[in-house]
Amino acid sequence: MIRRAAAALVLVALAATACGVQPSGAISGDPAPSGPQSTTPGTPGVSSIYLVDNGAVEQVERPGLDLINAALIDALAQGPTSAEKASGLTTEVPRSALPAAVTVSASQVTVQLATDVQALSDLAVKQIVCTLRLRDTPGGSVFTLVGGGNVRSGERCG
Repeated sequence: MIRRAAAALVLVALAATACGVQPSGAISGDPAPSGPQSTTPGTPGVSSIYLVDNGAVEQVERPGLDLINAALIDALAQGPTSAEKASGLTTEVPRSALPAAVTVSASQVTVQLATDVQALSDLAVKQIVCTLRLRDTPGGSVFTLVGGGNVRSGERCG
């Protein structure tokens, strides 16, 4: 029985070293990010949202904005900052759209709003879709907005 146990230990030791991976100590350095840190490459702590400028959506950087998708929709509904207002920016996303929830799957982004999505202006829909498109949504995702017993599907930015 001792011979069998010794033979088993030898086999386990050989198998562990046969893969070619050598043991190493702890790897030092910065911890890996737990999620996306920015929607603007190279600018940590900055997210981008889309506001309305003269009847078109325009990307605006927001330092320190929470990167959670629902928080981005909240920022749209809260509207522009005083500096953004002074630049003529507005929002079409009503506060009645809150609270919002966002679900992202392989090819689908579903946005659940607290308002009737059929009552949203086309600019409000573009603000939401364009803002979320910047996030970790898979390329070619279909955006569906749900709320008030209605659905708007196949929405795109642009």
